[in-house]
Amino acid sequence: LEKSPVNLSVLLFEMMSRSMGVLEMDRVELDLADDCPRVLADPTRLERVLLNLLSNALKYSEAEVVVKAAKVKREVVVSVVDRGVGMAEEDLPRIFDRFYRPKSDTKAGGLGLGLYIARLLVEAHGGRIWVESEVGKGTTFSFTLPAAKPPRTHSRAPLRKAMTYM
Repeated sequence: LEKSPVNLSVLLFEMMSRSMGVLEMDRVELDLADDCPRVLADPTRLERVLLNLLSNALKYSEAEVVVKAAKVKREVVVSVVDRGVGMAEEDLPRIFDRFYRPKSDTKAGGLGLGLYIARLLVEAHGGRIWVESEVGKGTTFSFTLPAAKPPRTHSRAPLRKAMTYM
């Protein structure tokens, strides 16, 4: 990973505009907290995670999909929320396993690798990923990323004070 401080808002807007012809990005709403700090992440890998979660949400929901982000302690929690078909409770513990496909999945396509790869990428960033879902009500995928440390601002006052004693 090539981690650097990433502005989620900028990354999401750019990703959505590039994906407009491929995915129904007009159904995606952003709900990012005003005080949401930058995250320490590899932007290319983070985009892969977000695209996977968004494409799944858009595939399994005909309603609006919401991407939320907010700071919680020293992390940023990012969630992709849909009001689609949801998943059965028995599918939830294995949803991030390699080659796992929910038994109730009626949509054709895919190998069951997308969420597995998303989990590996989130964990490589030092985060964690989880899912909450209820059949007929929708699904929320959430993951954490470390918040980037704010840039240091150096005060010249201590330096001037130290120089007066020299």
